[in-house]
Amino acid sequence: MIARIPQRTMDDCTICVLSMVMGSPYSYEKVLKDSNKYPKADANGFIAWWETYLIDEGFRLDCWQWSDSDLHSFSRAIAQLREEAVGYLTMNIPHKEKRHIVAVDRMGIIDPADDAPPHESVERYIVSRRLQGAVFDDQRFVTVTRLKKSRLVGRNWRSAIANAINRIIT
Repeated sequence: MIARIPQRTMDDCTICVLSMVMGSPYSYEKVLKDSNKYPKADANGFIAWWETYLIDEGFRLDCWQWSDSDLHSFSRAIAQLREEAVGYLTMNIPHKEKRHIVAVDRMGIIDPADDAPPHESVERYIVSRRLQGAVFDDQRFVTVTRLKKSRLVGRNWRSAIANAINRIIT
């Protein structure tokens, strides 16, 4: 079960969530320091830099689609994950012109935002956030697994390419 790491600033939800899903030795401070090595935007805009970071650090990412029409089944599937399985959901909050990310374990959603509970039901959280105007990214849930042996081909951009290839072939 993930222990909640609350946000320290208005824009550090990604640092908190990475620290939560990566576990020890990835403290908030370590992830914050490491994040400086990764570009956050390019000519086309926003970059999900944390995916490259996770791959570089020897984690495997698996993407799972979910549907609004079967939110209850998605919530049940999360509850049946292996105990060590963790992941994240990302969203856009258009009326605030912000993006947000939350950690997920089999107990539910762990939101680093101020005053959030330690865990919240997946279904309740998604419905509540949608009512507040949040748009979840492609209804995609990403699980994060620590690999025993890294399958990296290189650092930074090369590992991002390896990540994209791995998603296509698996």
